[in-house]
Amino acid sequence: MKKLLIACIVILLILIVAVFGALWYVSPSETLDLNYKEVPLKERSLDMVRRLTPELVLTEDDVNQLGKAALSGQTEYQPGVVITGAKFRLAGDRLVADVNVKLKDRIPLGLTLTYRLEWKEPDLIARIEEAKLKDITISNKWFDDVFIPLGSYLPGLLKVDQIHIGDEKLTITFRKPTLPEMRKLLE
Repeated sequence: MKKLLIACIVILLILIVAVFGALWYVSPSETLDLNYKEVPLKERSLDMVRRLTPELVLTEDDVNQLGKAALSGQTEYQPGVVITGAKFRLAGDRLVADVNVKLKDRIPLGLTLTYRLEWKEPDLIARIEEAKLKDITISNKWFDDVFIPLGSYLPGLLKVDQIHIGDEKLTITFRKPTLPEMRKLLE
């Protein structure tokens, strides 16, 4: 009887250590928030038109601020899953998001989500390609695409032709406006 009691206590201690170890492992490695600064895209795009260049360059910090702004309006990702912080960065031709979430208001998780960017008027859409909880790959089906309403920040007459990621920047190439569109933009 005494051996059975000792065995139960040892098993219980091992389970407690395993649970705390798992919670420590999946917890976020850095503190993130959803505070963001407005990116003056309208002013930059008008300046771009004045300089007669068809490209608008967004730095990695600009993309981070736009991504946080897109997430801050919808912090409850799913019932019981709240986004507490995020950081977006450009890696090669992909957008990588480090996201801190809280599950059931108790369990903090640190996720790394990798997206492929595409333009679909009027939004920049980040399509999920890979999701990881630390080094553990998890199914993409748990995550939605992120819609960054980039078009709402730009003057109405500017039309995006394509986007390109590289050298830690996002380059938006616009269709060259016609002469009447240029006059209207510069008024």
